[in-house]
Amino acid sequence: MKKTTCFLIPFALTCMFSTARAQTATSTKINSKQIMVVVSNGWDNLQGKLYAFNRIHGHWVLKFSNAIVLGSKGLGVGDGIEPFTLPGAPIKHEGDKKSPAGIFTIGTAFGYADKKDATWIKDHYVRASDTLICVDDSKSAYYNTLARKDTVKSAYDSFEEMHLKKDYYKWGLFINHNSGKIVPGDGSCIFMHIWGNVSEGTDGCTAMTERNILRVLHWINAKDNPLLVQLPRAEYRKLRKVYGLPRLMKF
Repeated sequence: MKKTTCFLIPFALTCMFSTARAQTATSTKINSKQIMVVVSNGWDNLQGKLYAFNRIHGHWVLKFSNAIVLGSKGLGVGDGIEPFTLPGAPIKHEGDKKSPAGIFTIGTAFGYADKKDATWIKDHYVRASDTLICVDDSKSAYYNTLARKDTVKSAYDSFEEMHLKKDYYKWGLFINHNSGKIVPGDGSCIFMHIWGNVSEGTDGCTAMTERNILRVLHWINAKDNPLLVQLPRAEYRKLRKVYGLPRLMKF
C-alpha cells in the first residue's frame, strides 16, 4: 500500500494470550521491555509470523502471536538500530517491495479515528486524515516523514496518502526504518498495518488482520521502549543469543 511538513511531524524519528516458557534476557545491547519478533521462512517469503514478548524480571514472556504478511518481494536488510552484515542477503532500497530486516524502534501510532477515540493507545497517536501523507521522494528534505500536504505544497514530488479508501491504514504503527540519519533511497514509509489478505504482500510494510493490529496497539507501550526485530528465521536463530532475544516456538 503506497503511494509532504511543517507542521512537519517528526513521527518517524520519535519517537490473546498463550504464555510460553520464560526465557532469560542477557544482552546489554537490547534495552527494551517489549519486543515484537517477526520471522519468515526465507528472504523471498512474503508470509510469516509475529511474536509479542514482554520482559518480566529479566525473562522474555510470550504474550501472543499471529500471522503476518511482508513485502511482496520478501525481506531486505534495512537501516535499524544495529548494523548487520549478512553475507548474500539482499539490501533494502526504495521501491523494491521488500520489508526491512533488522532491529527497529517504533514510531507513532496512526489511524482513521479521532484522537479522542484513540486515548487507549499508549503511544503518540496521529489521525490519518485526508491531508496526512508520508513523503517517499528521496530528493525531498522531508523524505521518510509524515506531513500535512496542506501546509507544505511543493517540497516533494511523490508521497503516500495516509487516509485511503480501503482500511489498510485504519490502524497502524510507523516503523523507524531509515530514521535518525536518513539515507536517501534506503527506503521510506514503513508501517505495520491491516492486510488485504494472507496472500497479498505489501510494498514493504508488515501487515495483519484488523483484529491482530488492534491487539498490538492495545499491548504496545512507548514507555517500555518497544522494538521490532524482523528477520528470516534462520538468521534470527544465529543472532538471537548475540542480542539476548527470545527463543521462538515453532510455527
